[in-house]
Amino acid sequence: KFFFISLFIVVLTTLLVPTLSNSCKVNSNIKKFDVIIVLGSPAEYNCEAGSIMKDRVAKGIELLKLGIAKKILFTGSSVINNCTEAEAMAAYAISKGISKNHILKETRARNTFQNAFYSVKKMKKLNFKSAAIVTSEPHIKRACAVFEKFGIHYTMFPADNPAEISKLQLWLWKFGERMILTHHIIFGYPE
Repeated sequence: KFFFISLFIVVLTTLLVPTLSNSCKVNSNIKKFDVIIVLGSPAEYNCEAGSIMKDRVAKGIELLKLGIAKKILFTGSSVINNCTEAEAMAAYAISKGISKNHILKETRARNTFQNAFYSVKKMKKLNFKSAAIVTSEPHIKRACAVFEKFGIHYTMFPADNPAEISKLQLWLWKFGERMILTHHIIFGYPE
C-alpha cells in the first residue's frame, strides 16, 4: 500500500509541477522594482553565510548594482540554529560593500510561505508594490506558487547554484522541491 501511495505521489509530482511554471515570471523585461527580496537559507552554525545564502545574496547585490531597485530586503529567521538568516545575509552584503542604507531585514519568517507573508507585509508598510525576488533555481517554482497568493507584482531571479553541489545533489534538491510543492498543492501551505 505504501509503495502505491509513494508511486502515485511521484507520478503526480512529475506531471503536475512542471505545469505551474507557465505563470511564473523569471528574468522578465521589467527594469525597475520597488525592492529586491532575497529569500533566506540557513546560516552556518557560526552565523556566517553558507554557500547557498552567499549565492542568493550575490544575485541580490548584482541586481542592486544594476539599479533595478534602491532597497534590498533579506528575509528569514533562525530555523535550524540560533543564527538569523536575514542578519547573516545583511552582514554578508555589508562585507561586500553594500551600504546599510540600502538594506531592509525581515527576521520572523521560518519557511517560504512566511518569507512571502512577512515580506509583503513590510512592502505594504513602505508602500512598495513590486519586487524582484531572488532565490535558488531549484526553489523558484515553489517560491512562485507562494508569492502568487499575495497579489504583488513580482519577477523571480534565480541565484547561481553553489559550485560544490554535484549533479546528483542538484537533482535530489529539485526533486525534493517538487515533492514539497506537490504536498502544498494537495494539503495547503504551512503558515
